[in-house]
Amino acid sequence: MATVTVGCKLPNGLILELHDNSGSGKKVHIKGANASELVGGHGITHGVDKEFMDAWMAKSKDLSFVKNGFLFVHGKADSVVAEATEKAKEKTGAEPLPQLKEGSESDKAGGLSAVVAKG
Repeated sequence: MATVTVGCKLPNGLILELHDNSGSGKKVHIKGANASELVGGHGITHGVDKEFMDAWMAKSKDLSFVKNGFLFVHGKADSVVAEATEKAKEKTGAEPLPQLKEGSESDKAGGLSAVVAKG
């Protein structure tokens, strides 16, 4: 079985599914930005079945996170590492809110923020 490596910058990764004509299917867990192995904020998943991933990508090519490059696939792990490093500063829109000191009302840009209460 040929395998590929997948990079994913979505916070929790994904569980990808494909179903065949009989209704049975296969699921693959793709690591995300909360994974222990991160490169440029991307979770790295090694050893994914190439045939499955090719079929899933073809079926899912119009999903925004695929079109915007937040999930990508390469045959060589080094290529995934290179692409993840190159895309390190790109934002998905799902990043955590910045934390402010207790008592703060807003960040400098006036946007939403999370305040952590002590105690």
